[in-house]
Amino acid sequence: MKIFKHSENAEIPEFATEGSACFDLRACLEEGNRITAYNPHNRTMELPVKRDSSGRIFTQLQPSFRTLIPTGLIFDIPKGHVVKMFIRSSMALKFGINLANSTAIIDSDYIDPAFVLVYNMSDTPINLYHGDRIAQAMLEKLHTYTLTERKTAPEQKTDREGGMGSTGVS
Repeated sequence: MKIFKHSENAEIPEFATEGSACFDLRACLEEGNRITAYNPHNRTMELPVKRDSSGRIFTQLQPSFRTLIPTGLIFDIPKGHVVKMFIRSSMALKFGINLANSTAIIDSDYIDPAFVLVYNMSDTPINLYHGDRIAQAMLEKLHTYTLTERKTAPEQKTDREGGMGSTGVS
Protein backbone atom coordinates (compact mmCIF):
# COMPACT_ATOMS: atom_id res chain seq x y z
CA MET A 1 0.00 0.00 0.00
CA LYS A 2 1.27 3.45 -0.86
CA ILE A 3 1.05 6.39 1.54
CA PHE A 4 1.09 10.10 0.74
CA LYS A 5 2.36 12.56 3.34
CA HIS A 6 -0.37 15.23 3.34
CA SER A 7 1.71 17.12 5.92
CA GLU A 8 5.49 17.40 5.77
CA ASN A 9 5.54 16.72 9.56
CA ALA A 10 3.73 13.39 9.18
CA GLU A 11 5.58 10.15 9.82
CA ILE A 12 5.24 7.16 7.51
CA PRO A 13 3.86 4.26 9.60
CA GLU A 14 6.06 1.34 10.60
CA PHE A 15 5.57 -2.12 12.03
CA ALA A 16 6.91 -2.07 15.63
CA THR A 17 8.24 -5.64 15.50
CA GLU A 18 8.84 -8.36 12.96
CA GLY A 19 5.69 -10.15 14.16
CA SER A 20 3.40 -7.08 14.26
CA ALA A 21 0.03 -7.62 12.57
CA CYS A 22 -0.58 -3.86 12.40
CA PHE A 23 1.44 -0.75 11.64
CA ASP A 24 1.50 2.15 14.11
CA LEU A 25 -0.09 5.51 13.34
CA ARG A 26 1.28 8.66 14.93
CA ALA A 27 -0.36 11.96 15.81
CA CYS A 28 0.61 14.73 13.39
CA LEU A 29 0.19 17.91 15.39
CA GLU A 30 1.30 21.30 14.10
CA GLU A 31 1.66 24.29 16.38
CA GLY A 32 -1.01 26.91 15.81
CA ASN A 33 -3.50 24.48 14.29
CA ARG A 34 -6.76 23.62 15.96
CA ILE A 35 -8.14 20.11 16.47
CA THR A 36 -11.86 19.41 16.06
CA ALA A 37 -13.54 17.81 19.06
CA TYR A 38 -17.06 17.15 20.30
CA ASN A 39 -17.95 17.65 23.95
CA PRO A 40 -20.35 15.40 25.91
CA HIS A 41 -23.25 17.62 24.75
CA ASN A 42 -22.34 17.06 21.06
CA ARG A 43 -21.14 20.61 20.59
CA THR A 44 -18.20 21.16 18.28
CA MET A 45 -15.11 22.58 19.94
CA GLU A 46 -11.77 23.63 18.47
CA LEU A 47 -8.85 22.59 20.70
CA PRO A 48 -5.54 24.42 20.28
CA VAL A 49 -2.27 22.76 19.34
CA LYS A 50 0.53 24.46 21.23
CA ARG A 51 4.10 24.08 22.47
CA ASP A 52 4.93 23.20 26.08
CA SER A 53 7.83 24.62 28.13
CA SER A 54 10.19 21.92 26.84
CA GLY A 55 9.31 22.73 23.22
CA ARG A 56 7.14 19.68 22.52
CA ILE A 57 4.03 20.23 20.41
CA PHE A 58 0.82 18.91 21.96
CA THR A 59 -2.93 19.16 22.34
CA GLN A 60 -5.01 18.23 25.34
CA LEU A 61 -7.68 15.53 25.11
CA GLN A 62 -10.51 16.57 27.40
CA PRO A 63 -12.50 14.05 29.50
CA SER A 64 -15.55 12.64 27.67
CA PHE A 65 -14.61 14.47 24.45
CA ARG A 66 -14.40 12.81 21.03
CA THR A 67 -11.43 14.28 19.18
CA LEU A 68 -10.19 13.99 15.58
CA ILE A 69 -6.43 13.49 15.65
CA PRO A 70 -4.72 14.10 12.31
CA THR A 71 -2.19 11.58 11.00
CA GLY A 72 -1.05 13.85 8.18
CA LEU A 73 -1.37 10.86 5.83
CA ILE A 74 -3.50 9.82 2.87
CA PHE A 75 -3.66 6.08 2.20
CA ASP A 76 -3.71 4.80 -1.36
CA ILE A 77 -5.67 1.67 -0.52
CA PRO A 78 -5.73 -0.91 -3.31
CA LYS A 79 -9.12 -1.74 -4.79
CA GLY A 80 -10.60 -4.78 -3.07
CA HIS A 81 -8.94 -3.89 0.25
CA VAL A 82 -9.77 -1.90 3.38
CA VAL A 83 -7.70 -0.38 6.18
CA LYS A 84 -8.94 -1.23 9.67
CA MET A 85 -7.79 0.98 12.52
CA PHE A 86 -7.67 0.05 16.22
CA ILE A 87 -6.54 1.86 19.37
CA ARG A 88 -3.14 0.87 20.73
CA SER A 89 -3.66 -1.14 23.92
CA SER A 90 -1.23 1.08 25.84
CA MET A 91 -3.37 4.15 25.07
CA ALA A 92 -6.46 2.40 26.49
CA LEU A 93 -4.74 0.91 29.51
CA LYS A 94 -2.46 3.76 30.60
CA PHE A 95 -4.52 6.80 29.58
CA GLY A 96 -8.15 5.70 29.12
CA ILE A 97 -8.08 6.67 25.45
CA ASN A 98 -10.15 4.58 23.04
CA LEU A 99 -11.44 4.86 19.50
CA ALA A 100 -14.83 6.55 19.57
CA ASN A 101 -15.97 4.28 16.74
CA SER A 102 -14.40 1.05 18.12
CA THR A 103 -12.86 -0.10 14.85
CA ALA A 104 -12.31 2.54 12.20
CA ILE A 105 -12.76 1.54 8.58
CA ILE A 106 -11.09 3.34 5.68
CA ASP A 107 -12.50 2.31 2.31
CA SER A 108 -10.37 2.03 -0.82
CA ASP A 109 -12.24 4.91 -2.49
CA TYR A 110 -11.52 7.32 0.41
CA ILE A 111 -8.66 9.56 -0.71
CA ASP A 112 -8.73 12.30 1.92
CA PRO A 113 -6.45 12.70 4.97
CA ALA A 114 -6.85 10.00 7.63
CA PHE A 115 -7.79 10.93 11.19
CA VAL A 116 -7.97 8.88 14.37
CA LEU A 117 -11.24 9.52 16.23
CA VAL A 118 -10.36 9.13 19.91
CA TYR A 119 -12.47 9.26 23.06
CA ASN A 120 -11.04 10.19 26.47
CA MET A 121 -12.77 7.76 28.86
CA SER A 122 -10.81 9.05 31.84
CA ASP A 123 -11.83 11.88 34.14
CA THR A 124 -8.67 13.91 33.52
CA PRO A 125 -7.26 15.82 30.54
CA ILE A 126 -4.54 13.89 28.68
CA ASN A 127 -1.71 15.57 26.80
CA LEU A 128 -1.17 14.08 23.34
CA TYR A 129 2.14 15.00 21.71
CA HIS A 130 3.19 15.22 18.07
CA GLY A 131 4.59 11.84 17.05
CA ASP A 132 2.81 9.83 19.76
CA ARG A 133 1.76 6.41 18.51
CA ILE A 134 -1.99 6.52 19.04
CA ALA A 135 -3.49 3.81 16.85
CA GLN A 136 -2.59 0.76 14.83
CA ALA A 137 -3.93 -0.23 11.46
CA MET A 138 -3.87 -3.09 9.01
CA LEU A 139 -4.56 -3.56 5.34
CA GLU A 140 -7.07 -6.33 4.79
CA LYS A 141 -8.40 -7.98 1.65
CA LEU A 142 -12.16 -7.76 1.30
CA HIS A 143 -14.36 -10.77 0.83
CA THR A 144 -17.03 -9.81 -1.68
CA TYR A 145 -20.59 -10.97 -1.21
CA THR A 146 -24.09 -9.93 -2.09
CA LEU A 147 -27.04 -9.15 0.13
CA THR A 148 -30.24 -10.90 -0.85
CA GLU A 149 -33.64 -10.56 0.75
CA ARG A 150 -35.22 -13.77 2.07
CA LYS A 151 -38.98 -14.27 1.96
CA THR A 152 -38.94 -16.50 5.09
CA ALA A 153 -37.09 -16.28 8.42
CA PRO A 154 -33.95 -18.43 8.75
CA GLU A 155 -34.30 -21.84 10.38
CA GLN A 156 -32.51 -22.80 13.61
CA LYS A 157 -28.98 -24.03 12.77
CA THR A 158 -27.84 -25.13 16.27
CA ASP A 159 -29.31 -25.83 19.70
CA ARG A 160 -28.87 -22.18 20.74
CA GLU A 161 -31.81 -20.51 22.47
CA GLY A 162 -31.95 -16.79 23.15
CA GLY A 163 -29.93 -13.71 22.30
CA MET A 164 -27.57 -11.42 24.22
CA GLY A 165 -26.39 -13.00 27.44
CA SER A 166 -28.16 -16.29 26.74
CA THR A 167 -24.93 -18.31 26.91
CA GLY A 168 -23.88 -16.87 30.33
CA VAL A 169 -21.48 -14.21 31.50
CA SER A 170 -18.41 -16.26 32.36
